[in-house]
Amino acid sequence: SHSHSTDLFFQAVAMPSFSKIVGGCCARAPCDARRGATSPSRRRDVDNTAPQELEQFESSSENTSSTFSSSSPRPSAPSSASTETSVTDSTTSSPQKPLVSWAVALNVAKVVLLARQAKQNTAAQDDDFLRETSCLSRHSQTDPQIVAGVCQMIALLEPGQPLGELSDFAKEYGTEAFCKRLLRKSDGNVKKASEKFKQALVWRQTHKNVLISREFALGGDERVIGADLQRRPVVYMCLKNQLLSGAQNLDQKVVTMLQAIDNMPAGVEKMVHIWDLHGQQFFLSDLNPAPLVKMIQSQDTYFAERLHEVIIIGMPRVALALKDAAWPLVPETTKAKVRFMSEEDAQQHLRSACDEEVANRILSAMQQNRDNRLSLEQRKKSWMRVDESGQLVPLVA
Repeated sequence: SHSHSTDLFFQAVAMPSFSKIVGGCCARAPCDARRGATSPSRRRDVDNTAPQELEQFESSSENTSSTFSSSSPRPSAPSSASTETSVTDSTTSSPQKPLVSWAVALNVAKVVLLARQAKQNTAAQDDDFLRETSCLSRHSQTDPQIVAGVCQMIALLEPGQPLGELSDFAKEYGTEAFCKRLLRKSDGNVKKASEKFKQALVWRQTHKNVLISREFALGGDERVIGADLQRRPVVYMCLKNQLLSGAQNLDQKVVTMLQAIDNMPAGVEKMVHIWDLHGQQFFLSDLNPAPLVKMIQSQDTYFAERLHEVIIIGMPRVALALKDAAWPLVPETTKAKVRFMSEEDAQQHLRSACDEEVANRILSAMQQNRDNRLSLEQRKKSWMRVDESGQLVPLVA
């Protein structure tokens, strides 16, 4: 419509490059250009010069250093038709004809503004394409399906996406390595992995204090006690030394997991847990399986693919009741990693799975926990953990 064309025209006038072109033209033929001459001969001049003027206009828009001034010469290589109708003999006294009219300027404005509008409409798609291409290029040697899944999951952290409102602290855990572990755990199912991704980052955001401070109320002897022959950290605990209820022990479990991860050498991503149920002491709240379920959920999301196996030594009747309540909620992949052993079976397994020093350290702890002559305070003196440098240090400094 006329009004829409007028709007485009006034938008174009605001462009510095537009004013340079039209201003330069008007300086050479001010009267004709301002009046917008419309005689038949003048229209032919305008029509023939329009393509070249459009080319000059677009070039000026891209490179502001190329400007037109009132003394600029006429551009070279005009069309033959334009040469016949617009070039004036040097001996002729008639005034030089304008290079452009307002009608041509309006058409130029329409073309340029519509092109810019089209670019703006596709800017978001271009950003998505570049982000995905960048992600893919970083993993050219990886399984394409895994790469595509990683890219989709990390894209959830972008502003406006489902996880875009999470804190920077939560988002920084959403690494490519973490996404790959979730995809492995989910057998390549991106939808399932993305749901675990969300749960893990939300869990991280709500547990920020313990993850940063690594402080906890001592609730037992759970600690990194060594490593197996494959250099996987081994975490040991005996429920005879349980000082707090299961719900109050969760922070210590989280910190112990973090310490085990710190101890992992390059190429190792998993750990072994030993739950020695000898002398298990139950608090009334322990009959509620919720804390156990929460721990299992964190293992399934935030600490996904960190568990090699869980060795459970002994199974009192009360523990059997708790196990029966929580077992249906345990993922099948986790169930396959749980091994129930007697004390004798555990001793034999540990001697084959660990070097002599580590095996003896674990078996010595098991013997102390079964020696009724030792008090809790005496047992506490032996609660040592292995730090990331391989040194034995007190469980609590």
